[in-house]
Amino acid sequence: MSPGVRWRADMRAVRAIARREVIRFLRAKSRIVASVAMPLIWFCAFGLGLGSAFGVRYGEISYAAFLAPGIIAMTVLFASTFSGMSIIVDKEFGILKELLVAPVSRVSLVMGKLLGGMATSLIRAILITILLCVVLEIRIGIIDYCGMLVIISLIAIGFGGLAIAIATKMESMEGFGLIVELIVMPIFFLSGAFFPVEKLPGWLSTVVVLNPLTYGVDGLRLLMIGTGSFSLWHDLGVLIFFDVVVVLFAAYLFGRGEV
Repeated sequence: MSPGVRWRADMRAVRAIARREVIRFLRAKSRIVASVAMPLIWFCAFGLGLGSAFGVRYGEISYAAFLAPGIIAMTVLFASTFSGMSIIVDKEFGILKELLVAPVSRVSLVMGKLLGGMATSLIRAILITILLCVVLEIRIGIIDYCGMLVIISLIAIGFGGLAIAIATKMESMEGFGLIVELIVMPIFFLSGAFFPVEKLPGWLSTVVVLNPLTYGVDGLRLLMIGTGSFSLWHDLGVLIFFDVVVVLFAAYLFGRGEV
């Protein structure tokens, strides 16, 4: 097969797989409602509840506004990681075997899954961002909003790739859910979503700095409310590097997985 023909076949595979993931998500109305309701519950409980009860602020910024970018990142993190369950479903129905014997590259199969997961994550993130901006009366410029979409996409691709890597080694949705929850919850709580990262103890600061979600939260916070611990280019650079490493690793495991 010539490189040109192989390239076109890969692109068709990416589009078909991504489209399938989006259609699957849109047909499950309960998933759309739950993906918006859960972040709002967290925001109301911590941002509006605890923030108001204890008078917590971040300088001149209310705690609710400080927390909002973290809630958006949480929405994307949970959506992208649990989208890896589709790998388990495809295994059970034999769809994954058909994909692996197709004359396309393993990277294109992974990218199709990731782009589909990214699209569904964007839908959820856009909905929750609009709701939070209305509640907090925050106005975001079009350039900053486009920047937020880029960061959301990078978070979705990176952690979606991590979910695919885990799913290739799992045989049941129950086991996958437990492993993902064990990994995702510490990643979220140690991302600076709930607290600024500048004045943490030494060991905890090291863990937070090594957490790739930290840079997603920081970038969203910088664009949404104008404050952050790192520069925007630093945040983007770390996220891009994380995405490249994870996608290549996921593609490697995807091709070698016993399906």
